[in-house]
Amino acid sequence: MKKIKDLVNKNYKVVIGIIIGITISIGIGVSAVATKDITYDNSTSGLTSTNLQGAIDELNTKATTKINEAEAKCPDGYKCINQNIVAAYTYNSSSCITGEESTCVETSCYENKTSGSCPAGTIIKYAVNDSEEKYFHVLHDDGETMTLQQRENTVYNTAWYSPNDNRKGPLTILPVLENATSGWTNVNNQTYTMGTTTFKTNSYTGCTQSGCTTNIYTLGKRTGKARMITVQEALSVGCDKSCPIFIYNYLGESTVHGGTVNDTTGGRNVGYWTMSAFSAAPTHNIAIYVQYDGSMPGVNTYLDYGARAVVVVSK
Repeated sequence: MKKIKDLVNKNYKVVIGIIIGITISIGIGVSAVATKDITYDNSTSGLTSTNLQGAIDELNTKATTKINEAEAKCPDGYKCINQNIVAAYTYNSSSCITGEESTCVETSCYENKTSGSCPAGTIIKYAVNDSEEKYFHVLHDDGETMTLQQRENTVYNTAWYSPNDNRKGPLTILPVLENATSGWTNVNNQTYTMGTTTFKTNSYTGCTQSGCTTNIYTLGKRTGKARMITVQEALSVGCDKSCPIFIYNYLGESTVHGGTVNDTTGGRNVGYWTMSAFSAAPTHNIAIYVQYDGSMPGVNTYLDYGARAVVVVSK
């Protein structure tokens, strides 16, 4: 049913045109016998007309209204803006960090399908399904799509991998994140190979910091609604020095280091995991996480931190 709905939405002009064509054809075919005099049973159609000509006119009016409504939402007809984007705000480290400040300024950058139109940090309020809206920040604008990270942690208090071995990949935390976001029907599926797929130009899932020059793990192909941020993506938005506030806000104690909101869920919610691990660690037990002060240290993979959903959505 969803595939049929999507097909109709993408080709609404064609569908409505067929409907109009059929109704006009009916009208022409019966015009010779005075359509106004032919009675029409409206008990199951939802129409108000009681003769055939009136029913045809009513259908044409409804079809025209639908076309006008669709044109208002989608002027180009085939380059529609994603209607699940509820709002977007220009990120500003002093006046608009969360998207809920009264000083936030709305932006329509997502209407431009050129790569880089929405700068990193841009706040996107998004309907992840028919009943939930979440706030995200743009990590990178890839033209037809945007890669976003949820504003706060999606899941909490979970190891990267337990027992303590970074060569296995984040196989403890990642399934928990995938399960938590499995109902996000309005975000794109991501199919990737952990440790191999390039999520950001000239990057890999390993990190480029000192002691971390090659990836330590490679796992099979995976499909999910969400994954975690890589170190390369974090570096690309400014974490080569200290991460911008939107990367480490909503963590325990983040306000001590320039953040605006502390998380109060308890546990070890002072950081969240990345997809990346130290390749040069002598005991192969260190994965990298984003800490409440904007740094990206390495810690034992069995420790319980959180994860923030990184999703891909169409513009």
